[in-house]
Amino acid sequence: LLVTPVRVKEILLGKIVPYFLLGMGGMALSVAMAIFLFHVPLHGSLAALTLASALFMLTAIAMGLLISTAAGTQFVAGQIAIVITFLPAFILSGFVFDIGSMPIGIRWVTHLVPARYFVAIVQTIFLAGDVWSIFFVNCGWLALMAAFFFVIIRKKSHKRLRI
Repeated sequence: LLVTPVRVKEILLGKIVPYFLLGMGGMALSVAMAIFLFHVPLHGSLAALTLASALFMLTAIAMGLLISTAAGTQFVAGQIAIVITFLPAFILSGFVFDIGSMPIGIRWVTHLVPARYFVAIVQTIFLAGDVWSIFFVNCGWLALMAAFFFVIIRKKSHKRLRI
């Protein structure tokens, strides 16, 4: 990578696009299975769900890139990703445990978990329909998080060897 004529932005784009496309394909498959296999009614618009999924995907990819730029090895990056992203997303997103029944200190921590906002959007779109006040607020937080992470990644990414 050091001697290739590509810029850092192009390297980052090459890492983002494949995972984004795979993630969106997985989302499409999951939504199709929910609707057609499990007969879960979709009360909201598919376009809103796709937009929210794209924002969440970008935020998750940005978190992964940030971890990979900070970690020294792939193994360390994997361990950090499990602790920083997977476990909090599973436990603190409101998917498994209701955020309202968590202690107040933990509720504040949930605001740092991008999955919290995505779960709220998906639940609203599937169960209640397009409630734009919930949709725009949560999408706004996801967009802010993604932008924040991408700014940090751009500043930390260099096309040079770490010695």
